Amino acid sequence: METGSSPSRSCASGGDDLLTLDTIVPRLLALPDDPARRRFAERCLDVLPTEDFLRFLKDEAERYQHIDARDSLRVAGLLILAADLAGRPDHRALGLMARGDALRFLGQFEEAATLLDAAGDAFLALGDEVGWARTRTGWLLALHYLGRGATALAAVDRAREILTVQQQWLRVATLDLNAGWVCYATGRYDRALCLFERAQALYASLGDVAAVRVAWAKANRAIVLTARGDFEPALRLHEEVRQLWLRRGDTASAIRQEHNIAYVYASRGQTTRALRHYAAVMAAHERAGQDLEAAWVALEMLEWCYLRLNRDDEALALAEETLARFERHGTPTEAAKARFFAALARAQAGDLDRALALLDQAAGTFAASGHRGMFAFSALHRATIYLDAENWGAAREEAARARALFAEERLAVRQAQADQVSARAALALGDPAAAEALAGGALAVARDREAPWVAHEAEHVLGRVADARGDLPGALAGYGRAIESIERQQSTLAVGLREHYLADKLAVYEDAIDAALRLGRPELAFAHLERAKSRALVDYLAGNLDVQVRAHARPEVQALLDTLARRRQEHNYFYNRLYGYGLSGRDDGAPAPDRDALAAALAEREREIARILERLALERTEGLDVVAPPPAGEYLPALQRDLDPGAVLLEYYFRADGGAVFVVMREGLAAVPLAAGRGAVARLLQQWQLNLGAAARALACGAPLDGLGRNARGLLQALHRALVAPVAAHLAGRERLIVVPYGPAHAVPFHALHDGERYLLEAIEVSACPSSHLLRLCAGRPRRAGATALVLAHSDGGRLPCVLDEAREVAALFPGEVRVEADATAAALAAAAARHAVLHLAAHGEARLDNPAFAHLKLADGQLTTADVFPLDLRGALVTLSACETGRSVVAGGDELIGLSRGFLHAGAATLVQSLWRVEDGSTARLMARFYAALRAGRPKGAALREAQLGLLGAPDVHPFAWAPFQLIGDSGPLSGPG
Repeated sequence: METGSSPSRSCASGGDDLLTLDTIVPRLLALPDDPARRRFAERCLDVLPTEDFLRFLKDEAERYQHIDARDSLRVAGLLILAADLAGRPDHRALGLMARGDALRFLGQFEEAATLLDAAGDAFLALGDEVGWARTRTGWLLALHYLGRGATALAAVDRAREILTVQQQWLRVATLDLNAGWVCYATGRYDRALCLFERAQALYASLGDVAAVRVAWAKANRAIVLTARGDFEPALRLHEEVRQLWLRRGDTASAIRQEHNIAYVYASRGQTTRALRHYAAVMAAHERAGQDLEAAWVALEMLEWCYLRLNRDDEALALAEETLARFERHGTPTEAAKARFFAALARAQAGDLDRALALLDQAAGTFAASGHRGMFAFSALHRATIYLDAENWGAAREEAARARALFAEERLAVRQAQADQVSARAALALGDPAAAEALAGGALAVARDREAPWVAHEAEHVLGRVADARGDLPGALAGYGRAIESIERQQSTLAVGLREHYLADKLAVYEDAIDAALRLGRPELAFAHLERAKSRALVDYLAGNLDVQVRAHARPEVQALLDTLARRRQEHNYFYNRLYGYGLSGRDDGAPAPDRDALAAALAEREREIARILERLALERTEGLDVVAPPPAGEYLPALQRDLDPGAVLLEYYFRADGGAVFVVMREGLAAVPLAAGRGAVARLLQQWQLNLGAAARALACGAPLDGLGRNARGLLQALHRALVAPVAAHLAGRERLIVVPYGPAHAVPFHALHDGERYLLEAIEVSACPSSHLLRLCAGRPRRAGATALVLAHSDGGRLPCVLDEAREVAALFPGEVRVEADATAAALAAAAARHAVLHLAAHGEARLDNPAFAHLKLADGQLTTADVFPLDLRGALVTLSACETGRSVVAGGDELIGLSRGFLHAGAATLVQSLWRVEDGSTARLMARFYAALRAGRPKGAALREAQLGLLGAPDVHPFAWAPFQLIGDSGPLSGPG
């Protein structure tokens, strides 16, 4: 073997097979197995200088850690093999260290720690304390992710002393950097900041050789500043570092800074921007196969985005997926964080017992690993769970414990959150003075540190303090400030992120409504109710925001669209295989042995589709202003002017134990109390749905409906007593009723309610709308000239034969374009919708209450979902969804209706005719023929639907299943409207 030669030397062996240092790694990576790698090591030692070869492998192993840790692992393995062959234990120790660091980069922390300990022992056996000290740098991080970082910190002091004596300043600085990270991650922010600043100063003193590492230290300092609420300097540092990486062409490091920038945006409440960055970073990590990095991004998305947006189901699914990722990597502390966020998602969904169990399990891990920050955070959220369970004393005690822990690290915003919980508990315990002091202090911090989510909670408590003292004007002022704060935050959200946002904030609106009613100001109560209702939909329609998903010039967006198309095709296939279709009652779906696998494949496609759609929506929009209704003094008179003298509007409002109905007439406003609360209405509707299900099964097998009909009328009478009887006097002499439901009442068939003698429809025309503000927007939409129709009908393989007859009858009354069977496609709808004032879609429908974003009509080319409907141009159209359950929706926070019909309102429809339950093919075709005949005769839309239903009503014992499934939403006037 030759030694001491130049690294550029090359030697020929085996003819023209030239072996040089430059070719070693590519050849190594192409070798198939260990025997081949051993032969390669022997050959390299034969033809290359040993010292140069071993030193080169050590340097390459370190370099590849930041390029591809899997390749670094193989280079380190070759170094160990070559060192053994050459009898060089010093280089063998270097190889063990490099291999341990590569495993750490790959997230295999237990194996990494074992190898780094072995490397340290090997160096000590050689009398090389400096070598041992070098192993502690990676070893510290490996132990941190194994949950033992706090105890490992003490062991690195000796390593730092050794490196300092030897003036190994680069390694001293890197050890400080890693120690700082462990301190930050375990909640020791002061110590972390000192270590990062010391590391930065050391790196800077070394000149160009450490310029990149200066950037690392700056980025870590910025992360601590973000945690402290110093957002602007943190953002400047991250952007400075990101630009450095871009100039150097290091995209992987630039992506890490995008992650850090997302954290800053999230921490200051800019959720849309944060989520856009997080989604892009996670996708980049997943494309690169960086499972662990993607899991770290997911943790922050959970904390700062999904949970704050009250997307509980998505948060729980992502938390469980992330937990599985961390468990695969053997990282107990990170797994505990995922378990912690799963606990929060369950708590928000109301599963308090399971939430507490998960929270305690996570807190135990945090305590054992010395993770003080997350342990304090666990105490804070345990306090909020106790609040929800009305265990006020435990909540106050736990919040005080959390505050003390946060105070140790001077985390002002977290302290304010703990004070806010204590304030709520103090108020419930009858101590308004303490509540006022705590909430006032929290509010001051929130304003100083730009923490709007704390501000609105504090204003809410201060309003409740005034309420408890009997100061109703002061209470209303406090509630108003809280609502304004909420709406300022909401205005920063992309429209697609608003659907669940108000779920945990409705109590503010409800308190404001109740206080206004007690003060004798129904017009103010009504205005607050309207501010809470269907906000995402109203904001979209009033702002006319374009959230259409279209092809875009950017390649990454087009790639998303291509992936979306493939996943939707797969989703359609799995859905059909799993469930089949039809109303016959037979099992059309997959055989039992295949169902679990198909269900898992379907769920995975739905998760991926939802994430792609979210990324596309975030690519298109920042958000838009919240369109709050005008002041009550302006809005109510405008609404009243729009009502004709024969019309009355009923807008409902429910608490848990009661409610009210606002009666809006041209001549005035009344607020009528209701004894029935949210729960009572929901229980009646649950019985009603059971009755409808039994009726559908009876019809399918030809059984009589007599007994079910009597039971149905009993339930409809109970709903009438709860919802209509208290305002019956206001309906007397009226010709038209507009209902604006609330909460569970969106599923009530108001037109079919029975007073013991007749159905409400027999006395008055009935239509509905999600909010009165939305009603005015629908009525004011411009209409297309003419009255041509686009008719699409798909019989689902002959299961719905009457839809073809229905299509022919509608097309005969309203000529235009007809697409049936194979021609009834989503593509045909998209191409022709903008040309017509009437759209009639007759097909099989599914509400998908388990996942309403996937509610759909089944057309010839697959499922027509809300995502397909959003881009349509339906300006002022009448849209009839002649299918099952097209009007069934999930009611989300802020009384948002999530389902298929929402998409048609987004796309510009002025009127929807939709179904509240599964419909029967033949009776639906007859109803539609009557409806369109009345429209053709010039009847307004609401009157035409009423006439059609009365025509099917017939005998008094006919079950409403057949004649009453359809309701009209939006403008009920003539087909022609505002020009």
